[in-house]
Amino acid sequence: MLKPLLLITAIFFTAQTSARLDTLPEEFADFGLDSDLTISYGDLDQLLKITVIDLGRSDRDFRKGQSGIGTRTRAHKNNDTALEANRFYYEEVVKANLKTGFKKIRLSLEQVPEQIPLNELVLSEQLAYWLNLYTTALLEKLIEHYPIFSTEDLLFGDNSLLDEEFITVMGHSLSLNDIQHNIVFKKFGKNKPIVMYGFHQGNIGSPNLRPEAYVGSKVYYQLADNGEEFVNSNRGMQIKGKDRLYLSVYYQQTEALFDDFEQDLKSHIEHYTNGSLKDAVESSKGFKLTIDDWHIVDLYRTHRAYGASSAINRAALEGIGGMTYGYRAADGSYITDPLTKRLAQFGRYPPQVWKKIRKLYKQRERIKGTVEIKDLDVNQE
Repeated sequence: MLKPLLLITAIFFTAQTSARLDTLPEEFADFGLDSDLTISYGDLDQLLKITVIDLGRSDRDFRKGQSGIGTRTRAHKNNDTALEANRFYYEEVVKANLKTGFKKIRLSLEQVPEQIPLNELVLSEQLAYWLNLYTTALLEKLIEHYPIFSTEDLLFGDNSLLDEEFITVMGHSLSLNDIQHNIVFKKFGKNKPIVMYGFHQGNIGSPNLRPEAYVGSKVYYQLADNGEEFVNSNRGMQIKGKDRLYLSVYYQQTEALFDDFEQDLKSHIEHYTNGSLKDAVESSKGFKLTIDDWHIVDLYRTHRAYGASSAINRAALEGIGGMTYGYRAADGSYITDPLTKRLAQFGRYPPQVWKKIRKLYKQRERIKGTVEIKDLDVNQE
């Protein structure tokens, strides 16, 4: 039974887990031993780098409650979280018809297990694959629904896009919830709740959308970076008063990752908290899951005042504090249909990997068997 000080809000996302994928299919269940096969995501990496703005770590600052006259901002009730989270050029992507790029990459990724079985890959490579497939498919769907301001009803209302089975892998129809809860959480999440930070949901209140693809060789470090950024932001965790700890409602989706949700989640937060707040988190007696921000992370529709008609020119975008990615996406010479066309033909494997794939095909004709499911010894929580 939960302690009295652990007060969880009455919002329950009843549609968050699809019941259609109760157990992992055999094609997704096993993994390779000492395999050096890798998957390339250069196409997705390139696309994310020109469409995502990395705003860096939160300084826990608060946004003023008013907008300037003539700006393209809208009122934002979450002034403590409005200045946080990476941004995505939804408006410019739609105008440039680059939206088809994400769909083409998603369709390409769906074909990967037809070329090389996932269970021939080590776990870190498999995890990167599922996270990239999820990210690409999510962005594809959000672009289809754009323009939108809040994602709450789209994600957790009737006909949630998270439950739509529009992804097909090895003949299995999958939803975004299937990938998150029924594949990644079940297979990779045991003792590694850090996987939760790979599931951006299009809004400020969710884990960050990275300006890069996940890569098997560093996927746990990428997830740890996302986790540290999220926990140390206003949208992830806040301390009010002496020892009142408030956490994001996003953590409601992660209960399956913890044996003792109250104690283990608090320990997880303590581990990733930096600076002066660490002592306050450790001394808190419980927490409340109350922090949310459903505003879409679109650059222009999410609450930053850049000026009126000049908001999309290069000078204005270069002036956004410390940005290193993305401003060129407002320039039509960078987001173009030829790029979209190139994405469809992108090579997923280098030549030496193709040789190994052909060898694996021959081996499978001679040897058939299964491998016990085990997790990699990665020291990431």
